[in-house]
Amino acid sequence: MRFSHHPLSSVVIAAATLLSLLPLAPMVRGSGHLLEAGFVVAASAVVGVGLTLLRSPRLLVVLAQALAVAGVVAWRGLGLAPAAADPLAALAALTADGVTAIRTGAAPVEPVPGIVWLIIVLTALLVVALELLVTALEQPAWAIAPLALVYGVAAITVVTDLSFWYLLPVVAGYVAVLLSATGVAESATGRASRPGAYLASRLQVAVAFGAAALALALVVAPLLPLGDKQPWNSGPDGPIQLSDPTVRLEQDLKRPADSEVLTYRTSDGRPAYLRTVALPELTPSGARLLPMRLSTFGLSQAHTFPGDEVEVMVSMAGVPSEYLPVPFAVDAIDAAGEWSFDPDTLSVVASGPDRLEQTIDLDYTVISTMPSPSREEIEAAGAGSGVLAATSEVPEGLDSRVTAMTAEIVAGTDSAGAKALAIQEYLRSGAFEYSLEAPASTGTDAISSFLLDDRSGYCIHFAAAMITMARIEGIPARMAVGFTPGELLEDGSYRVTAHDAHAWPELFLDDLGWVPFEPTPAFDGPPEYTDPAEQPTGSASPSPTPTTSASLEPPTVEPTAAPTPTLRPTAPGQDTDVSVVGWVVAGLSLLVLLALPALIRIALRAWRLRPGQERRAAAAAAWAEVEALFVDVGRDLPDGSPGPVAAAMAADLPQRAAATLREIAHTVEVSQFSRTGTDIGRLPAQVRALRAALLRDATPAVRARALLVPPSLLLAARRVDLGA
Repeated sequence: MRFSHHPLSSVVIAAATLLSLLPLAPMVRGSGHLLEAGFVVAASAVVGVGLTLLRSPRLLVVLAQALAVAGVVAWRGLGLAPAAADPLAALAALTADGVTAIRTGAAPVEPVPGIVWLIIVLTALLVVALELLVTALEQPAWAIAPLALVYGVAAITVVTDLSFWYLLPVVAGYVAVLLSATGVAESATGRASRPGAYLASRLQVAVAFGAAALALALVVAPLLPLGDKQPWNSGPDGPIQLSDPTVRLEQDLKRPADSEVLTYRTSDGRPAYLRTVALPELTPSGARLLPMRLSTFGLSQAHTFPGDEVEVMVSMAGVPSEYLPVPFAVDAIDAAGEWSFDPDTLSVVASGPDRLEQTIDLDYTVISTMPSPSREEIEAAGAGSGVLAATSEVPEGLDSRVTAMTAEIVAGTDSAGAKALAIQEYLRSGAFEYSLEAPASTGTDAISSFLLDDRSGYCIHFAAAMITMARIEGIPARMAVGFTPGELLEDGSYRVTAHDAHAWPELFLDDLGWVPFEPTPAFDGPPEYTDPAEQPTGSASPSPTPTTSASLEPPTVEPTAAPTPTLRPTAPGQDTDVSVVGWVVAGLSLLVLLALPALIRIALRAWRLRPGQERRAAAAAAWAEVEALFVDVGRDLPDGSPGPVAAAMAADLPQRAAATLREIAHTVEVSQFSRTGTDIGRLPAQVRALRAALLRDATPAVRARALLVPPSLLLAARRVDLGA
């Protein structure tokens, strides 16, 4: 069978590469990453078509494609990474965040920049590997290895069984590559006397082997004791499991003995609510988390909410927590350990290997933009939009009388902000009583009972009631969980204890962003637009009466981590240095790029001297390697038959090299022209011995050039025939 190479081969290889990426669908959400991969394969195809039409050597084509692909990869990587003075560090951070996303996420992950970058790099490796196998080494059959890589990874890592349909594009791409490289026309059959029958036999063999393989898979696979499939990261580095913060809130409020959680100091000396997490969803069973898209960079660009910038210095006690208490809305953090944030809620979550212990005795600094709207600004504000749909959904099963009550409370108001203030004022009125004796549930039955009958509860009930009523009026709302400002100490700092645990609503208003409200009458909330109950000024929390903690069984929340290029806070003395990682990655990439010509030359030599060739073909390939050797060491080899050429070169070569060249030339000529032929088994060893002798006689500079940048690869005067 003859190898067929034409300008469209690179187009077919590019299309096959894209088809092989389709099995990523169960692992990565959306299809935007395929568009990014398209840039990479398009660069390879354009360069391949152009240089092939110019009749450039195939090895030169592959080298040019690799350089073009590397350029596109670097361009897209720097486009995905945030602007940075050190591009290498930005690409290294992008890589690290992609790895973190895979390590901590659950399929399917969000296609954030770190993940997309890794897919781009994977695409580049696949398309270059295919070009090397198909175009340079003339081994299209081996194209199945890179083409099936993504499908194999998906089949292993996705918990559910991968659909057979994901294999079809891989098979289609492989068949297209084979047809492109070998053809189906008569010319592809070489000297076959009956090309039609020959091609038919090929098809029959292929169908028979395919049917046998399919039958074997269907019969044997169910019998193998493989056990249940596990996620790719089901070990200690598996998806982050976030606990229900309302459970911890209830335990803190009802614990008999109070204990210190943290102390903090603000740059303006004013107290601050410290939020740990926000619960966007309100269901019939209560408020709960949604799966998070955790990121490790871009915190400063995560929001554009107005407010006052405040710096807060926090010292945690020996309290473990997976959530970092920070003022809303956090812009930057400086804390030891690994931290990620959810762009939707701006919750800061520990993501390191010791994530549940990262807050113990932790000192950290936070810069936040704290909302500070006036009452007049809130009264004029409309309901915001463009946030999670879950924050606008009214929970099912709510008593219809709650809707009627809400309409009565907001009657006479003409804006979303005014409605929010009216609801807050109603809940803070004397009609309701603060009590820790109420059931801990925030489900629809509990909310209905709280508003219509009991009118007694603690912070989560007041917060859930205001969120529900706000959503009834079309205002997006969610529950924030954290701590009230705490007790002011003599040194100007604030002390926060477990009994300061608190929940409050956040409402999304037009032009103001997420605005905190305080409907719980036992607490003084944000200034100016809260109507405090008759509590002593500065009272941060009521004195809870210890009771038996109610039992809550929170749903397991499995956020999909989506890190992107790093803004990972690094405390003094922390070992991780992203610039060092960047230089390491860049150095390894440069070494691979520099070694590419040498690797191609080694593969080419191994291919020419491979065993099992037909006698004349083996002799011709060995002599082609001899010609390339002389080019590499800078020696001119005259044209002509091998025998006369070897005789002419004898005087210019070292004695041992001249003798070896004569032996090779004699074997080649006898193999080509003699009827009986000769033993060609020693040809590979003789060619290697000649190469060693020529390199020993060369100068160090010529030897280095021959090894690292072989000139024989760059010949543009004639096409390189890999088989001769």
